[in-house]
Amino acid sequence: MTRLDLMSQSAPMSDLKAAEARLAKAVAGFVPELGLNRMSFQAGAKAAGLSDGERDLIAPNGAADIAAILWRGHDAELQRSDVVASLPGMKIRERIGYLLNLRIDAFARDEKLAHRVEGFLMLPPNLDLHRRLMWDSADLIWRLTGDKALDENHYSKRTIVSAILAAAMLTRLARGPEAQAEQVRRNIDGVMEYEKFKAKIPFRPESALESLAASLGKLRFGRMDTDQAS
Repeated sequence: MTRLDLMSQSAPMSDLKAAEARLAKAVAGFVPELGLNRMSFQAGAKAAGLSDGERDLIAPNGAADIAAILWRGHDAELQRSDVVASLPGMKIRERIGYLLNLRIDAFARDEKLAHRVEGFLMLPPNLDLHRRLMWDSADLIWRLTGDKALDENHYSKRTIVSAILAAAMLTRLARGPEAQAEQVRRNIDGVMEYEKFKAKIPFRPESALESLAASLGKLRFGRMDTDQAS
Protein backbone atom coordinates (compact mmCIF):
# COMPACT_ATOMS: atom_id res chain seq x y z
CA MET A 1 0.00 0.00 0.00
CA THR A 2 1.39 3.39 -0.97
CA ARG A 3 1.74 6.44 1.27
CA LEU A 4 -1.05 8.09 -0.73
CA ASP A 5 -3.38 5.16 0.00
CA LEU A 6 -2.61 5.39 3.70
CA MET A 7 -3.19 9.13 3.68
CA SER A 8 -6.54 8.88 1.94
CA GLN A 9 -7.73 6.22 4.38
CA SER A 10 -6.57 7.94 7.56
CA ALA A 11 -7.69 11.56 7.10
CA PRO A 12 -8.98 14.09 4.57
CA MET A 13 -6.27 15.83 2.56
CA SER A 14 -7.07 19.22 4.13
CA ASP A 15 -6.55 17.79 7.61
CA LEU A 16 -3.25 16.24 6.55
CA LYS A 17 -2.09 19.54 5.08
CA ALA A 18 -2.93 21.27 8.33
CA ALA A 19 -1.06 18.61 10.30
CA GLU A 20 1.90 18.93 7.91
CA ALA A 21 2.06 22.68 8.48
CA ARG A 22 1.72 22.21 12.25
CA LEU A 23 4.54 19.65 12.30
CA ALA A 24 6.87 21.80 10.20
CA LYS A 25 6.21 24.87 12.37
CA ALA A 26 6.86 22.90 15.55
CA VAL A 27 10.08 21.39 14.22
CA ALA A 28 11.23 24.82 13.01
CA GLY A 29 11.07 26.03 16.60
CA PHE A 30 13.80 23.58 17.59
CA VAL A 31 15.99 23.87 14.48
CA PRO A 32 17.92 27.08 15.38
CA GLU A 33 19.37 25.39 18.49
CA LEU A 34 19.42 21.71 17.52
CA GLY A 35 19.86 21.90 13.75
CA LEU A 36 17.59 20.18 11.26
CA ASN A 37 17.98 16.52 12.16
CA ARG A 38 16.22 13.58 13.73
CA MET A 39 16.42 15.14 17.19
CA SER A 40 14.60 18.35 16.19
CA PHE A 41 12.18 16.30 14.06
CA GLN A 42 11.16 14.12 16.99
CA ALA A 43 11.02 17.05 19.41
CA GLY A 44 8.80 19.00 17.02
CA ALA A 45 6.44 16.08 16.51
CA LYS A 46 6.07 15.67 20.26
CA ALA A 47 5.43 19.40 20.71
CA ALA A 48 2.81 19.27 17.95
CA GLY A 49 1.01 16.45 19.76
CA LEU A 50 1.53 13.90 16.99
CA SER A 51 1.99 10.19 17.52
CA ASP A 52 4.97 8.40 15.96
CA GLY A 53 2.64 6.96 13.34
CA GLU A 54 1.17 10.34 12.46
CA ARG A 55 4.64 11.89 12.35
CA ASP A 56 5.98 9.25 10.00
CA LEU A 57 2.89 9.39 7.79
CA ILE A 58 3.25 13.14 7.30
CA ALA A 59 7.03 13.13 6.89
CA PRO A 60 8.35 9.62 6.15
CA ASN A 61 11.73 11.08 5.15
CA GLY A 62 12.08 12.96 8.40
CA ALA A 63 14.15 16.15 8.30
CA ALA A 64 14.29 16.17 4.49
CA ASP A 65 10.50 16.37 4.31
CA ILE A 66 10.47 19.18 6.87
CA ALA A 67 12.99 21.14 4.79
CA ALA A 68 10.76 20.71 1.72
CA ILE A 69 7.60 21.73 3.61
CA LEU A 70 9.28 24.87 4.96
CA TRP A 71 10.69 25.71 1.51
CA ARG A 72 7.31 25.38 -0.19
CA GLY A 73 5.77 27.52 2.51
CA HIS A 74 8.16 30.30 1.49
CA ASP A 75 7.22 29.73 -2.17
CA ALA A 76 3.59 30.26 -1.18
CA GLU A 77 4.45 33.83 -0.17
CA LEU A 78 4.78 34.63 -3.88
CA GLN A 79 1.20 33.53 -4.54
CA ARG A 80 -0.47 35.91 -2.11
CA SER A 81 -3.24 37.87 -3.80
CA ASP A 82 -1.56 41.24 -3.16
CA VAL A 83 1.68 40.03 -4.74
CA VAL A 84 -0.04 38.65 -7.83
CA ALA A 85 -2.12 41.84 -8.20
CA SER A 86 1.03 44.00 -8.18
CA LEU A 87 2.76 42.21 -11.09
CA PRO A 88 0.84 43.37 -14.23
CA GLY A 89 2.16 46.94 -13.95
CA MET A 90 5.79 45.81 -14.02
CA LYS A 91 8.18 44.95 -16.83
CA ILE A 92 9.32 41.32 -17.00
CA ARG A 93 12.74 42.02 -15.47
CA GLU A 94 11.09 44.03 -12.68
CA ARG A 95 8.70 41.18 -11.93
CA ILE A 96 11.55 38.68 -11.73
CA GLY A 97 13.63 40.90 -9.46
CA TYR A 98 10.65 41.67 -7.24
CA LEU A 99 9.70 38.00 -6.89
CA LEU A 100 13.28 36.87 -6.29
CA ASN A 101 13.80 39.40 -3.51
CA LEU A 102 10.41 38.62 -1.98
CA ARG A 103 11.20 34.91 -2.04
CA ILE A 104 14.58 35.41 -0.38
CA ASP A 105 13.09 37.75 2.23
CA ALA A 106 10.60 35.03 3.17
CA PHE A 107 13.42 32.49 3.42
CA ALA A 108 15.57 34.75 5.62
CA ARG A 109 12.84 36.11 7.89
CA ASP A 110 14.24 33.92 10.67
CA GLU A 111 17.96 34.02 9.91
CA LYS A 112 18.99 31.32 12.40
CA LEU A 113 16.43 28.96 10.94
CA ALA A 114 17.46 29.90 7.40
CA HIS A 115 21.13 29.16 8.14
CA ARG A 116 20.24 25.76 9.55
CA VAL A 117 17.89 24.77 6.72
CA GLU A 118 20.31 25.93 4.02
CA GLY A 119 23.16 24.10 5.76
CA PHE A 120 21.07 20.93 5.81
CA LEU A 121 20.18 21.22 2.12
CA MET A 122 23.84 21.79 1.19
CA LEU A 123 24.88 18.44 2.66
CA PRO A 124 25.83 15.95 -0.11
CA PRO A 125 22.89 13.56 0.54
CA ASN A 126 20.44 16.46 0.19
CA LEU A 127 21.80 18.24 -2.89
CA ASP A 128 19.33 16.61 -5.27
CA LEU A 129 16.45 17.78 -3.09
CA HIS A 130 18.00 21.26 -2.95
CA ARG A 131 18.23 21.42 -6.75
CA ARG A 132 14.62 20.27 -7.16
CA LEU A 133 13.36 22.86 -4.70
CA MET A 134 15.36 25.61 -6.41
CA TRP A 135 13.95 24.55 -9.77
CA ASP A 136 10.39 24.57 -8.40
CA SER A 137 10.88 28.09 -7.05
CA ALA A 138 12.31 29.31 -10.37
CA ASP A 139 9.44 27.68 -12.25
CA LEU A 140 6.91 29.40 -9.99
CA ILE A 141 8.60 32.77 -10.51
CA TRP A 142 8.47 32.40 -14.30
CA ARG A 143 4.86 31.24 -14.27
CA LEU A 144 3.88 34.24 -12.15
CA THR A 145 5.54 36.55 -14.67
CA GLY A 146 3.29 35.04 -17.36
CA ASP A 147 5.95 32.94 -19.09
CA LYS A 148 4.48 30.26 -21.35
CA ALA A 149 7.60 29.14 -23.23
CA LEU A 150 7.62 25.43 -24.08
CA ASP A 151 10.81 25.31 -26.16
CA GLU A 152 14.41 25.14 -24.91
CA ASN A 153 13.93 28.60 -23.38
CA HIS A 154 11.61 27.02 -20.80
CA TYR A 155 14.60 25.19 -19.31
CA SER A 156 17.26 27.86 -19.80
CA LYS A 157 15.09 30.49 -18.10
CA ARG A 158 14.53 28.32 -15.06
CA THR A 159 18.19 27.31 -14.89
CA ILE A 160 19.23 30.97 -14.89
CA VAL A 161 16.74 32.02 -12.21
CA SER A 162 17.65 28.97 -10.09
CA ALA A 163 21.29 30.06 -10.20
CA ILE A 164 20.46 33.67 -9.31
CA LEU A 165 18.23 32.53 -6.45
CA ALA A 166 20.86 30.14 -5.03
CA ALA A 167 23.63 32.75 -5.13
CA ALA A 168 21.47 35.55 -3.71
CA MET A 169 20.28 33.36 -0.84
CA LEU A 170 23.87 32.76 0.24
CA THR A 171 24.64 36.46 -0.17
CA ARG A 172 21.67 37.32 2.07
CA LEU A 173 22.90 35.01 4.82
CA ALA A 174 26.48 36.27 4.58
CA ARG A 175 26.06 39.99 3.89
CA GLY A 176 22.46 41.04 4.45
CA PRO A 177 19.45 42.28 2.44
CA GLU A 178 21.11 45.21 0.68
CA ALA A 179 23.84 43.01 -0.77
CA GLN A 180 21.19 40.47 -1.76
CA ALA A 181 19.12 43.06 -3.65
CA GLU A 182 22.23 44.42 -5.39
CA GLN A 183 23.31 40.95 -6.48
CA VAL A 184 19.85 40.14 -7.85
CA ARG A 185 19.81 43.42 -9.80
CA ARG A 186 23.33 42.91 -11.14
CA ASN A 187 22.68 39.32 -12.18
CA ILE A 188 19.43 40.17 -13.96
CA ASP A 189 21.19 43.03 -15.77
CA GLY A 190 23.89 40.59 -16.87
CA VAL A 191 21.34 38.15 -18.24
CA MET A 192 19.55 40.92 -20.14
CA GLU A 193 22.83 42.11 -21.70
CA TYR A 194 23.60 38.57 -22.80
CA GLU A 195 20.17 38.23 -24.40
CA LYS A 196 20.77 41.49 -26.31
CA PHE A 197 24.16 40.18 -27.42
CA LYS A 198 22.63 36.94 -28.70
CA ALA A 199 20.00 38.84 -30.66
CA LYS A 200 22.69 40.83 -32.54
CA ILE A 201 24.97 38.00 -33.63
CA PRO A 202 24.23 35.80 -36.67
CA PHE A 203 24.34 32.53 -34.75
CA ARG A 204 23.12 31.25 -31.41
CA PRO A 205 25.85 30.12 -28.98
CA GLU A 206 23.55 27.27 -27.94
CA SER A 207 23.37 26.06 -31.55
CA ALA A 208 27.15 26.06 -31.83
CA LEU A 209 27.43 24.00 -28.65
CA GLU A 210 24.73 21.59 -29.85
CA SER A 211 26.57 21.15 -33.17
CA LEU A 212 29.85 20.54 -31.38
CA ALA A 213 28.22 18.01 -29.07
CA ALA A 214 26.71 16.17 -32.05
CA SER A 215 30.09 15.99 -33.80
CA LEU A 216 31.82 14.74 -30.67
CA GLY A 217 29.08 12.17 -30.22
CA LYS A 218 29.67 10.82 -33.73
CA LEU A 219 33.40 10.60 -33.12
CA ARG A 220 32.91 8.84 -29.78
CA PHE A 221 30.05 6.49 -30.60
CA GLY A 222 29.98 6.19 -34.37
CA ARG A 223 31.55 7.45 -37.57
CA MET A 224 31.51 10.78 -39.32
CA ASP A 225 29.67 10.95 -42.65
CA THR A 226 31.34 8.78 -45.29
CA ASP A 227 31.21 11.71 -47.77
CA GLN A 228 33.52 13.65 -45.52
CA ALA A 229 35.85 10.72 -45.07
CA SER A 230 36.25 9.97 -48.80
